[in-house]
Amino acid sequence: MIQPLMIQVHNLSHQVQVGNDALSILQDIRLEVKPGESIAIVGASGSGKSTLLSMLAGLDEPTSGEIFIVGHPLHQMDEEQRAQLRAEKIGFVFQSFLLIPELTALENVMLPAELKGMKNAREKAIELLTEVGLSARLNHKPSRLSGGEQQRVAIARAFMCDPPLLLADEPTGNLDQHTGIKVADLLFRMNSQSGSSLVIVTHDSTLADRCQKRYHMEAGKLEAL
Repeated sequence: MIQPLMIQVHNLSHQVQVGNDALSILQDIRLEVKPGESIAIVGASGSGKSTLLSMLAGLDEPTSGEIFIVGHPLHQMDEEQRAQLRAEKIGFVFQSFLLIPELTALENVMLPAELKGMKNAREKAIELLTEVGLSARLNHKPSRLSGGEQQRVAIARAFMCDPPLLLADEPTGNLDQHTGIKVADLLFRMNSQSGSSLVIVTHDSTLADRCQKRYHMEAGKLEAL
């Protein structure tokens, strides 16, 4: 049986109104991502990279065009349906980690699974945190973790519900070079083990070169490299 494409984007455009003018953020984007494939999207700040990633996650709605995630028409869904698809199919790693400060590392990783009603959430979260080298930090809150440790917690959280698609927005952007390399190694290793597709937005050419395909975004237009 042929697996559907993980991502299909057709003629995707997005504008925002600035005063009396329409500012074009994305222009006629076309993109396909196969199951298990890793791609990088590079480009200058303000070129539209993070906006595209938000569209793929269903966090923003395009002005026009189509987005299919594992065959599901994201562009036709309402907010509740997009949230459901996100919970079932998509893991997200943010540059700023976005951990909940009041929760421990373990509780942060368990959260998406608990929201889905998974019964083995605690056991799986401990397993993932051990996998990312944080077995001794389970009960530490984010304020007691370094930036690299917080990003490792965020990666463990992203893999918690076994998503077939992982989206990463500048996952090493707030880390020093040495820590960034270690986090990138972890991200690619876990992605390879899970067999998920990976889409990374990054300024880091070394990180981009590790992906199977690279795209360049400039002034809202996406081109393969």
